[in-house]
Amino acid sequence: MRPRKSDHNEQAITAFKRQKVLNFTSLCLLLQLSEATVRRRLKEWGALSSYNQSGKYYTLPSIPAFNKQGLWKHEGAFFSKQGTMKDTVVHLVQGAASGLSNTELEEILGTNPNSYLPQYKDLEGVRREKHKRQVVYFSADEAVYQAQKKRRFPPEPSALKLPSDARSIIILVELIKHPDLLPEELAQRLRKAGHKTDVLMIENLFSCHGLKNKLHMNG
Repeated sequence: MRPRKSDHNEQAITAFKRQKVLNFTSLCLLLQLSEATVRRRLKEWGALSSYNQSGKYYTLPSIPAFNKQGLWKHEGAFFSKQGTMKDTVVHLVQGAASGLSNTELEEILGTNPNSYLPQYKDLEGVRREKHKRQVVYFSADEAVYQAQKKRRFPPEPSALKLPSDARSIIILVELIKHPDLLPEELAQRLRKAGHKTDVLMIENLFSCHGLKNKLHMNG
């Protein structure tokens, strides 16, 4: 009598719980099923395949303890909530404050993305630029792209439009009094007090004084 489908499911779940990760060959041997049938079962279970090691390792969606970037690594097999390397890169780049370089992506992913990304001439949702010797990925959304690029390549202080020294002191004193105010709110408060100050000047002043995080605290 052939084993029932439920028996195979139970065998697989038990094995995954014990080992957390199984490669495709081991799973076929364990279940004694054809490769095509095992692939169908993996799809039914919503199993995740590793984004490294040529995708030959699998785990069940209930097993990984994903980190804040949606990644989980177990004994050399790396998994992502997004599934594929391609979708993972797009997700990471779109959520990065200043885009991500190849080097930064490698540090996050734990593997060199150059081995995978050349397969994709265009990554939907991402734009690729070369800056000096480094390839940098930005969001394809124009507004997000401009913000990311500005943070990665801020203008030189000499090119910034800055308030006068006296006005700078007024702005910084007001910021000390109200540290939770964003640049837009600070400018509005100062204008009400009779100090003509635009948001761009405040943002430039923050940049010069190392207060960049203030500009993006809600980003």
